[in-house]
Amino acid sequence: MKLPTLASGQQSSIMNRPVTRRAFLGGSVGVAALTLLAACSGGEDADSADTSTSSSTEGDEQPTRIVALNTGHLDHLLLLGIVPVGLGVATSANGDPSGIPDYIYDRFGDAFDLDAIELVGLRSEPDVEKIATLEPDLILSNDRADEALLTQLRAITTVVTTNGGSELWKDDLGILADAVGKREEADDLLAAYEKNASDWADERGNAAVVSLVRGRNEEYILTGPSSLSGSVVEDAGLTRPEGQQFTDTANHDLSVENTDQLDADYLFYSFDGGAESLTDSASWRNLEVVKDGNAYAVDMDAWFLNASLVAAEYILDDLKDRIGS
Repeated sequence: MKLPTLASGQQSSIMNRPVTRRAFLGGSVGVAALTLLAACSGGEDADSADTSTSSSTEGDEQPTRIVALNTGHLDHLLLLGIVPVGLGVATSANGDPSGIPDYIYDRFGDAFDLDAIELVGLRSEPDVEKIATLEPDLILSNDRADEALLTQLRAITTVVTTNGGSELWKDDLGILADAVGKREEADDLLAAYEKNASDWADERGNAAVVSLVRGRNEEYILTGPSSLSGSVVEDAGLTRPEGQQFTDTANHDLSVENTDQLDADYLFYSFDGGAESLTDSASWRNLEVVKDGNAYAVDMDAWFLNASLVAAEYILDDLKDRIGS
């Protein structure tokens, strides 16, 4: 993970200066901060400021200073040629703040100055005062955000919310694209990905069984169809083991005693999230997929933590490389 460089005078690391909601809710926000918020919202009172949570800017002046606060926002903005001025930082699987994922640097690092993006705190608890100083004309959040936080953000500028669930990443791409006036471009990119996946399925001519597992804190997590990686597997015409076809949630816990549920034609895993690796256990070594040499370690961020077309394309490339035609 790489953390973007903070601007002069803002060198405090997010890791040693955690942002708390108390710092910006209610009367704890100082007079100067409230004045700044009002100025950034065009001098309007909070009640009269733009409070939209979904918006299309087609035909209107397009936003140029965007703050992105949710999973997938950065990926999709960069894919559409837009570098946000501010970014909410994710909490990684082991509980530590994490910056821009390596797969994003690999894809866009040569084209854009990613280190110029200002960090504005954790996604769930961003620094509203810092966001206001960036003078954004659009803030991207999600429907699961705290309503008190959304009220604070709406006092600054237009707020557009996406769904926030990994299973709805395609819908979220459309919502974001509408907000920045690039829906046609986004639709073309999504259609190209889906055709790529479908064409590979046709060329391959089989529905190989694919198993997905990751670590989170001290737990092991099975990833189901209602997830980004699960949706890519489905788009590519691949199938899942019987115990991984659940749709009630995106993930189910996996106990060490049930490691046999991982057996499949191909297994993709990442234990970078804090859980002790299963790969040293006898139960892992006894899996047929492991014996066959078809168990592959993958990038945690792209496969299991992010939800975007960029990550989906990364996963599809991994699948094609490992499974072949």
